[in-house]
Amino acid sequence: MKSVSLYELFDNDRIFVLGHRGFSEKYPENTMISYQACADLDGVDGIELDVRRCASGEIVISHDSNIKRATGVDRRIEEMTWDEIKDLDAGSFKGEGFSDARIPLFQELLSSFGDRFCYDVEIKADKGKPYKQLVLDVWQLIQDSHLESNIMVSSFNPLALRRFNKACWYSVPTADIFCTDENIIKWLRHGEGRYISGSCYLKPETSMVTEEALNKWDRYVIPWTVNTEEEAERLLSFPHVKGMIGNNPQILKEVRDRHKS
Repeated sequence: MKSVSLYELFDNDRIFVLGHRGFSEKYPENTMISYQACADLDGVDGIELDVRRCASGEIVISHDSNIKRATGVDRRIEEMTWDEIKDLDAGSFKGEGFSDARIPLFQELLSSFGDRFCYDVEIKADKGKPYKQLVLDVWQLIQDSHLESNIMVSSFNPLALRRFNKACWYSVPTADIFCTDENIIKWLRHGEGRYISGSCYLKPETSMVTEEALNKWDRYVIPWTVNTEEEAERLLSFPHVKGMIGNNPQILKEVRDRHKS
């Protein structure tokens, strides 16, 4: 994907296959082990990941703010320094054989895989928490890695996306993420955040993708989390679906390849 803007790829028939937090069905999510498993699969285009800013300023990859689920440590990323985070076991929760897995830095991920992937970078801008510096730091790391053409940025928070769009001058595709969960602000549960963020595509929960909804949204979508062959087949019947994010990207790749042929 080197030197090819993702904006250009949205304009052709390519269907993206992205590993949700890597190959998270089989490997500990959001770890280098999980990402490497995606890299080893021919035809998997990229990975979805979550970024947060820790107390000492580094951008770390973690879905949860409180990392107890993955590490057993009942603390919030935003309140911990990188020195306190870097050696924690982030894999044993998935199985004894993954005790070497660690929470990685965003910079480490980009430098390790370079243009092998397209990266769907989810900015974790929790409600009521500051996000401006996180957004600026993420954009700076993308520029420092010279991977602007390989990046998509998404968030449940349309204000964070608007800030990112202004920082990058709309040079990177962005997407509002949404679902009908009660934790989501009611008026943002059906993609309304796009009117604030200025995003160019949408990331709805897979069950929300219907012909009626697609006509209403009137833009490309990359749904999450697609974890069965049946659901992948259903989604690929819609021309506005430009990709799929799933815990087992191997399944999605096989369905996509059959669909193409």
